[in-house]
Amino acid sequence: MNRQWTFTLGYERAPKGLNANDRPSHWAVKHASTQNVRLFVSTEIRALNIPTLQKCRVDVVWVVNTRHRRDEDNLAPFLKAIYDGIGADKGISAHLVPDDAPQYMEKVGATIRYEKDAQPHFEVTITEVTG
Repeated sequence: MNRQWTFTLGYERAPKGLNANDRPSHWAVKHASTQNVRLFVSTEIRALNIPTLQKCRVDVVWVVNTRHRRDEDNLAPFLKAIYDGIGADKGISAHLVPDDAPQYMEKVGATIRYEKDAQPHFEVTITEVTG
C-alpha cells in the first residue's frame, strides 16, 4: 500500500491574488500570497517528516460550510502555489520531489466538499506513487 499524508491549510478561501476570479491585484500582493502558501506547505511537510519521494499524487479538498456555487477551476493559482511548496525545483519548497513536473507529481486538482458545521479550510493529501 502506498504511504499517504494529509495536512490542513487554514485558509477559508484562496488567499488574495490566488483566485482566478480575483480582480487584478498588484503583483506584490500575489507574490506575497504565493510565498506565504509555499512556506506554509513546506513547513507542514517538514513537520510531518515526509521523506523525499520519487513521485507523488496531490489531492486538494476545499471544505466549505455553505452551498454557494463555487468553481474548482478558479483555484488554479492557489493550487500552483501548493504544488510549488511541495516540489519546486527552486524557491521556497519542501523539495519532496525534484520538481512539480508530471514525471514527479500527479496533480489531481481541487474538489469541493460541503460540511454543514465545518470551519472552511483546505485539506492537502500527498500520496506516494510507486511503480
